[in-house]
Amino acid sequence: MPLRLPRRNLLAAAACTPVAAVAALRGREAPPAPAAPVAEAQPPRPATYHETEHTRRYYRSAARL
Repeated sequence: MPLRLPRRNLLAAAACTPVAAVAALRGREAPPAPAAPVAEAQPPRPATYHETEHTRRYYRSAARL
């Protein structure tokens, strides 16, 4: 005999993560999601040739004015 559940429970379970969906179908709360790791600060990257060339041309044209 198939398991009969109210439609709203199935819709709510389908919108969750698999762990939360199984917990919702069993009538329990899902465990809290693990916290996202904090990203470490990265050193500034060197400018690309493209960016450097734009900056150089900007200041050369400004010097002509």
